[in-house]
Amino acid sequence: AVAGGAWWWRVQSRPLPRLAGGNVLLITVDTLRADALGAYGNRRVETPWLDKLAQAGVRFDRAYAHTVVTLPSHANILTGRYPFDHGVRENSGFRLPSDVDTLATRLKAQGYRTGAFVSAFPLDSRFGLTRGFDVYDDAYGDAESHSAFLMQERPATETVARAARWLADAGNGPYFCWVHVYDPHFPYAPPEPFRLEAGAPTYDDEIAFVDRAIGSILDGLTALGLDRTTIVAIVGDHGESLGEHDEATHAMFVYDAVLRVPLMLRWSGHLAPTRVSRPVRTIDLAPSVVELTEASTMAGDGTSLVAAMRGAAAGPFSAYAETYFPLYYMDWAPLRAIRDERWKLIDAPEVELYDLASDPGETRNVAASEPSRTAALKRVLDELARAETGAPPTAAMDRDVAEKLAALGYVSPGAPTTASAPSATKPDPK
Repeated sequence: AVAGGAWWWRVQSRPLPRLAGGNVLLITVDTLRADALGAYGNRRVETPWLDKLAQAGVRFDRAYAHTVVTLPSHANILTGRYPFDHGVRENSGFRLPSDVDTLATRLKAQGYRTGAFVSAFPLDSRFGLTRGFDVYDDAYGDAESHSAFLMQERPATETVARAARWLADAGNGPYFCWVHVYDPHFPYAPPEPFRLEAGAPTYDDEIAFVDRAIGSILDGLTALGLDRTTIVAIVGDHGESLGEHDEATHAMFVYDAVLRVPLMLRWSGHLAPTRVSRPVRTIDLAPSVVELTEASTMAGDGTSLVAAMRGAAAGPFSAYAETYFPLYYMDWAPLRAIRDERWKLIDAPEVELYDLASDPGETRNVAASEPSRTAALKRVLDELARAETGAPPTAAMDRDVAEKLAALGYVSPGAPTTASAPSATKPDPK
């Protein structure tokens, strides 16, 4: 408590940032589906801190991710680019290219002090997200104490504490701080006080724990008035199926249970509290922050949401999504999807088309009864992704990487990493 109070006092005592946009605090919550929060309809668990931020800021009711595992999802968020553009398609075998601009590189070039604090191995520094950060804290503890059967992650409370210590020493001038928490990811193992019911801990228990951990930062910003100099953005990297479509967790499918995520921004005194009902994408977050901080644009596939946050009319909407997990780890067909405001196509050996207006749960495949619409969306999908197939890595997966990912539930150490036939001839993940 004493250390935390000293940190907030020191931050409060700094001069106001010289840039128009001020400080930036980005919090990404791994495996956070939108309806896990009270602000998005969850009544099973209390999430007071995140709900309070949603009420005080801009809440996007329909925000969609583009990949369903940690590394490519964060590459999407930080670059404002689709995975076929920046090149990171899965948790293993890929590294963000050094010539791809990120939110960190943009803000660093504008004089920001930059620090990243990540909570799990899929965001390890070896995978290329470190560019633009003065500090990239991916320390998960004593490496010798871990094995393939122990999680390569740290609790949200520890990651938040490390971020707080960095902010205490960040000095004058604007800062960009990215905090990643991993706890909602399976297996669910929150501390004892957050186990809401008898028996095995649940996904909801983890959500309650994360809310409290994030609250330690949000409460300090609000109590000391730093919300007026800090843009706070919170987003889920992807969701969790929780049994929908017979998927217990995530990675295999691209239904909205794993694509729809919460997205909230708060900048007190600058952005009026509001709800945005139009659909948006996680690749839109980085260009939005760039516009708020620099009043300029960021090259990529995303589009700034600043006009939408201020009530501008929506234009045409489309969003791409993919999973190559079935291909890289099972040698099954990958899945790609394209959506507009009403329709969603999933390109698979047995193609799927859903009318989201009447079937938001994606339970009735109408591809057979809508052949022309199916064909049109397939053409759009191929043109957008340039018919790119996401070829798997040619090199075998490093044993250390394989073991760490296996500990997180993604892959067995001996899983294949090369494809043996065209995707159209491979088994359908369904």
